Amino acid sequence: MKNLFVNKKYNIKKGFTLVEVIVSIFIFAIMMTSISGIFARQISSYKKTRIMANDLENAQFALNYVAKTLRTSSIIGYGSGNGYTNLMDEIEAGPNNTNDFFSKLLDPNASLIIYDFSQEACVKFTFKNAIANKYAHPALWMESQSSVGIQDIQECVNPSTWSQNLGTLKDQRLTTGEVTGAFKIAPTRYQDVIGSRTTDTIGRATVSMRVVPSESAVKDHVEPVYIQSSTSLRDYPSDLSF
Repeated sequence: MKNLFVNKKYNIKKGFTLVEVIVSIFIFAIMMTSISGIFARQISSYKKTRIMANDLENAQFALNYVAKTLRTSSIIGYGSGNGYTNLMDEIEAGPNNTNDFFSKLLDPNASLIIYDFSQEACVKFTFKNAIANKYAHPALWMESQSSVGIQDIQECVNPSTWSQNLGTLKDQRLTTGEVTGAFKIAPTRYQDVIGSRTTDTIGRATVSMRVVPSESAVKDHVEPVYIQSSTSLRDYPSDLSF
């Protein structure tokens, strides 16, 4: 009778233990987390660079546009709210303005008021804070009123000029991102007697801007960029009587 119990040899292949599988998954998770972090930082850096580049490009375009406008304009005055000042009147009345080149740094949020002969319009440039229901960030704005003729350019510093619309008042934002800045101005003077000297001085204006991205999550990690431009005025006509 055959032996019912036969000794058999089995080939047993060893696999991964549960501990090894857990350790492998843990290492893989760490590697994927690190790789994901690198990609996230690269994407964030690209996003910040792209936003910064767009906002800076817009600010540079606005700066060039302001400089171009100033070259065909005369500086009339400045103001904020409903208060406007004729700059030439201020120079003549100022007891300390005895130098032969008067310049003034405008206060923040004060408007630079000019008359642009190429457009035949009063123009007002202002670095405004955020405007509710209109724009959420500080920006450079331009207002223009084309209902004023060359013979009436003093009306550029008349508050009623800016309160009436008549379909000729335009108000537009020139920059994106968060843009703040300042104006330093000096009007053209024709044969003005300052102290004991007779001068014939060409005016000039310097515009400075501080640009940061508009998204708060981005701007906290990006250094602001500063840009500036100075422009000499080429008033037309050459003999102004205001």
